[in-house]
Amino acid sequence: MNKMKFTLLILFIGFVTLVNGQDLNAAGAKFNAGLELDKAKDYSGAVKAWEESISICNAIGFDAEELKATIQKKLGYTYFKEGITFYKKKKFDGALKALKNAVKTANEIGDTKTAKLASTYIPKIYSSKGLSFLAKKDYQGALNIFDEAIKFKPNCVDAFYGKGMTYKEMDQLENAALAFDQVIKFGSGKKSALKKVGSAKEAAQKMFEAKAASELQIEHNTEALELLNNVLKYSQSSSNTFYLLTLANNKLKKWDATIEAGQKALGLTGVDASAVNFELGKAFEGKKDTSNACYAYKKVTSGPNVDAAKFQIKEVLKCK
Repeated sequence: MNKMKFTLLILFIGFVTLVNGQDLNAAGAKFNAGLELDKAKDYSGAVKAWEESISICNAIGFDAEELKATIQKKLGYTYFKEGITFYKKKKFDGALKALKNAVKTANEIGDTKTAKLASTYIPKIYSSKGLSFLAKKDYQGALNIFDEAIKFKPNCVDAFYGKGMTYKEMDQLENAALAFDQVIKFGSGKKSALKKVGSAKEAAQKMFEAKAASELQIEHNTEALELLNNVLKYSQSSSNTFYLLTLANNKLKKWDATIEAGQKALGLTGVDASAVNFELGKAFEGKKDTSNACYAYKKVTSGPNVDAAKFQIKEVLKCK
């Protein structure tokens, strides 16, 4: 009886060894196929082959641990390459899945270099995906995706810029400004973020300028002035900002503030000097400063205010 049991045990071990050997060969074949696909830059094909090989290794157990470890070392970086390939094709969901797999696999084997590299791209891809939603005017969808990027990287400049642009399109100026402020906060001093910081400042400037101009058209002069003061946080080199400040202050009869803004405007490039001088003429006239009012009106040489300036010079102020 014991001899029979012993014989059966030998047969069982032999069968298990044979099965494991066959499975290990199958796992190795899949591994080799993955190597060829990876070499041919078919990263998705390589990933599939290696995932199948690892699945076989898991079924085998201890005898396949060495092969499994070898595959995992290659798989993490190939996930990364697959993710970047998807990203370049603007297949954002595929890219995110692959890069998250890269981080997971790399961390499992202690490959910190690949994990860090893949992690760098994930918030960028979320941000790119968010911008694609913004382009389709799916504003809430865009905001949700930008928030995913920020969850992954709390100081993500690209995501905050995307949120700012989205809120700008939604005409939510305060929320837009808060987002642009985060771009400036997290991006300032970083060479890689300089362009994005500049874009955020320009977007905020133009946003507040445009709103201020529309408020001036309906005589909401105090509101316009508030908006223009916000612009100055982002830029003090826009002649249009100072021209609008000149207009707003003039409408509110703040003569000294009008003159200060107008003179700054004249010192900047791109200024419509005739338009600014016409406003300066009115401000000096409001201050009863006839000499400077005449001087300003005489500098109005083009545009729609020429006749009005001439009238003030000849008929009202009697300039010499």
